[in-house]
Amino acid sequence: MEEKTQIIFNISGGNNQILPNATKAEQHFYGDELARKMLKGYPSCSSSTEEHPLALYINNVENLKGYLAQLATCTSATELAMIVIKMVEQEPKVTKEDAVKERFISLLLTHAPKLEKGTSVSNVRARINDALAKYKPLKK
Repeated sequence: MEEKTQIIFNISGGNNQILPNATKAEQHFYGDELARKMLKGYPSCSSSTEEHPLALYINNVENLKGYLAQLATCTSATELAMIVIKMVEQEPKVTKEDAVKERFISLLLTHAPKLEKGTSVSNVRARINDALAKYKPLKK
C-alpha cells in the first residue's frame, strides 16, 4: 500500500482558508478610507486593464480604457454622472441599480482625481439619480 505524505497546518488567529485544490487564492480588504485618501490622485495600482476592478462591469478593454480616461478628466459630479449614463447605455453589466450602489460609485471616485467638489458617495449618487431621471434609453 502506498504511503501518503503527511501535511501539518499550524494556524494562529485571523481568517484562514485551506484550499487543497485551488490554483489561486486572493484576499481583499474593504473599507480603508485612509488608503483611499492617501492614494487619491495617483494612477491605478492595477498593472493591467484586464485585472481592473471595473472590469467586473465592463468586459471590453477598449471601452474600459476610454471610461478611465474620461473619469480622469472629470471635474464635477454632474460630469461623472453623464459618464455613468454612457456606461448604462453601452455596457450590459452596468444596470441602473448598480450605477447608484456605493461599491460602484467608490470605484469611479478612485479614478476621478480632478473631482474637487461633491466627492461624497451620496452627492455622486444624487447626481446619477438626477441624470437617470432625465435619461431616455437609446436601446429597447
